[in-house]
Amino acid sequence: MLTKRQELILFLIVDEFLAAMVPVSSKQIIQKYQLDISSATVRNEMVKLEAMGFLTKPHTSAGRIPSREALKFYIGKLSEKLDEKSQSEQIHLNLKSHHNPEDLSKSTAEKISALTNYLTGVSFTGKDETVKGIYFTPLNEGILLVIIVLDSGNIKEIPVKMDYNVSLETLKILTNYFNQIIMDTPLQDLSELLRTSLKNTALEYTVNSVADHIREDLDQPRKFSGYSGFNHLIQQISEDTDTLRALYDDLEAKQLDSIIDVTDSDGVDIYLGDELPEDYHSISIITTNFKLAGFDGNLMIIGPEMMGYKKVIKLLHAINNQSTKGSE
Repeated sequence: MLTKRQELILFLIVDEFLAAMVPVSSKQIIQKYQLDISSATVRNEMVKLEAMGFLTKPHTSAGRIPSREALKFYIGKLSEKLDEKSQSEQIHLNLKSHHNPEDLSKSTAEKISALTNYLTGVSFTGKDETVKGIYFTPLNEGILLVIIVLDSGNIKEIPVKMDYNVSLETLKILTNYFNQIIMDTPLQDLSELLRTSLKNTALEYTVNSVADHIREDLDQPRKFSGYSGFNHLIQQISEDTDTLRALYDDLEAKQLDSIIDVTDSDGVDIYLGDELPEDYHSISIITTNFKLAGFDGNLMIIGPEMMGYKKVIKLLHAINNQSTKGSE
């Protein structure tokens, strides 16, 4: 159990180290923060903190550097301070003109990576999209292709396996009929609308088959991901080629957000190396869920374990709080 004085000294040491990435001495802490205690007292407390595993002393320096446990302590205290005070800072990303979630994810990642100088991943789900048109066309024998045009400009193509061939005349009737009633229907409601529209008609079986396939397709919402700033990480952990290779593979597969489960996050979450899969023990991930331009999104910042937590956590708290207030 740390004393109040030890907590203060440890927080200041970690803060100083993350700002300059050089070992921190007792003299440096005393002079910069004008603590009302002697340099000898600070040194003694640093020795105790080292014995408890919070600090380590490089052989070539009189200063100390923080351990992973010290980082966890620092992050916890920093998050408490941000949670306690009102988040009045506004983040203006100037991206709300993008209605396409794919373009929006890329633009948001680029903007935030430029603000933080870290690898940034942004993903949005398309569940808030609305339908602008629906078309039915034969793909090949026994397969019907349903084409759904969305307000974002995206197009969903859903193949539907049929037990019988549907005539071109019937498909034309379906296309004309549904384009009169589905305009601006939320994508998630489309299946039910189709199912209830032509009950007790000769077309009910065909429409129900289409509705079932649409529902199955929407059970796994389409995800749009954008990434930016991998070059920052190359410079920051250039010696860790295995981690860089694993991250690059996940970027190429657009699977970066599968490293951790971000679905239930309602604030800002931080994962240090020992909390991540083995391939990623040399990095940290800071993440939050948020809303932008009507889309549910997740924001992920990736950097080395010794990264600028204060700036990044403050930014993500502001984005998260601003998003929460905007959705109320």
